[in-house]
Amino acid sequence: MIYAEKGKERECFIDFVEKALGILAKEKYRDFLAVFDNSRILTEQELISALQYLDETRPVLKIDDPKRVKSQNQEIELFTLRDGSGYCMDYDLTTDGEINDLTLQIEFLKKGDGYIVSLDDLHTL
Repeated sequence: MIYAEKGKERECFIDFVEKALGILAKEKYRDFLAVFDNSRILTEQELISALQYLDETRPVLKIDDPKRVKSQNQEIELFTLRDGSGYCMDYDLTTDGEINDLTLQIEFLKKGDGYIVSLDDLHTL
């Protein structure tokens, strides 16, 4: 669970995701999954498979740490859920400073004074 000051949710959510991606950039897959309260990607192997575009003959795609490597074309979209229960974020991933074909989708669901963070999907654009 994370806490965000009213009106500063976007900045808080982006900071959370970028810290998580810093872990993923170090190829610490289990640790990356552990930062989320819930995950539809259940195992380390499923995450690795997604980073191989579901083709085990391909190498695992290296993801940039967004705190260290900035991209001019970075797209981060934050949507309010229709039912008002929280937010959904689409965060485009980069490799060597360039957008790759993967988007991380995260949900931030209100619970009390904070948000439960769920890794919803890692999919191609």
